[in-house]
Amino acid sequence: MSAPTRVAGQGVGHDGSDVTWTVAEGRKGRRWREVICVGSAVVHALLLETDGHGRFTHLELARVDGLWTLHPEPDRTLHGNHVGRGEGGIRHFVGLSFEHEDVFIVEGSPISLAAAVYPRRASIIGGSSEDVPGVVVRVAGELDQVDSIHIERLSATRWRVADGTPFEVDETGLPVLQGGQTRPLELG
Repeated sequence: MSAPTRVAGQGVGHDGSDVTWTVAEGRKGRRWREVICVGSAVVHALLLETDGHGRFTHLELARVDGLWTLHPEPDRTLHGNHVGRGEGGIRHFVGLSFEHEDVFIVEGSPISLAAAVYPRRASIIGGSSEDVPGVVVRVAGELDQVDSIHIERLSATRWRVADGTPFEVDETGLPVLQGGQTRPLELG
């Protein structure tokens, strides 16, 4: 058995933003973290957790539109909230359908795309695709339940989700960014 993945990385997103990320694998699954900046402004800071099978289990997202917290419940529904600036209260999300194999994506997040394709590396071979239901946190601040999100594997390392810009992940499921670097999180 190989050692758990514990890596930090940085690079440039397809939109020219600066992306810094970490992935730490433990006995419960993977903890994916990301901060995206444009110049000196933070666009978002993200914590996304997946279980040992790569399935979405928890999200914490901080953006200019507010704070998002979401997680699936054992009854196969999605729960959480969004606390926004200038809003009269909190938007609660309760009981949205969310099956174990559904995909969870944060628009504009390379790390959420990598996490979405990670559990599908063995089942979707190069040149094939799969349509999966899921939930998308939109850049404009909406939570969008989608009946079918198209996940396409273009080659061994290149993917496209929902007809978006192709992106690359390495053999361990980690994002490969333009001008990117990776390094171990732990001292060797």
